[in-house]
Amino acid sequence: MQAEVVNASSRREIFLRAAEFSFASGMRLVPRRWRFDASVLIAGASLPLFRLTNEYREQRLKGFDNSREIALHFVLNALSKNGTQFHIPITLRGSEELERALASGKGVLVMGPHAALTVLMVRLFHDRCLNPLVVTPDPSMPISGTSFTARTLLPSPTFLVKIMNALRRGEMVCAMPDRAEHHGERTLEFTTVNGRVIVSPALMRVAAHSQAKVIFTEVHLEGRALVATLASASTGPAGANDTITKDFIKFVRARAEARSTY
Repeated sequence: MQAEVVNASSRREIFLRAAEFSFASGMRLVPRRWRFDASVLIAGASLPLFRLTNEYREQRLKGFDNSREIALHFVLNALSKNGTQFHIPITLRGSEELERALASGKGVLVMGPHAALTVLMVRLFHDRCLNPLVVTPDPSMPISGTSFTARTLLPSPTFLVKIMNALRRGEMVCAMPDRAEHHGERTLEFTTVNGRVIVSPALMRVAAHSQAKVIFTEVHLEGRALVATLASASTGPAGANDTITKDFIKFVRARAEARSTY
């Protein structure tokens, strides 16, 4: 019985990879400037299929995204994994926050929740000729819609030290501090209009000790275009990681409240 389950899972994985490859190859026939709009339409039309997958249900449970955003994430991810490039129309709210942080000459920690489209911020930074270090379990993480891969830092027993060193060198680091479940006393929990969120303050502590600038971000879909929001954490004394954590909680709650009205 177990062998049958494994074989069924393997066949499903092979089928999905083949389907993604065929889709991405077909999208190359569409002019690059139209591929994002086409992806939005395809994501909407494919929603009934995506709703049947475990991946969709897991992302929906997080409460950060609506159905179209999750479907669009899967569509764009299929293109990126298979080398099909695309432009992204993205409106940036709070760009002055980023400019001030970069102008400070200090390290910059960019944090957002595990929302489906947050990863597109890496593309935005890439387009601005920035080269962030991205905390991710994927060592070959593609930069969405390009032929490039991101500089990555894999979670490990020493990755917090590596983040601190990068910030002290004045680099930009992108990470997501929320977690799927509690890890003893290393995490805390808060609620939003969409449900509970578990977060690890460890990154906030590293940023405070490094005296880095901290930017919060989220990306969502409005109509057929993307909107990214940036906000700065309050400036506090060195070591005031609790201030950064409280600001992150306020940011996530505020964005969840705003999203609930869309």
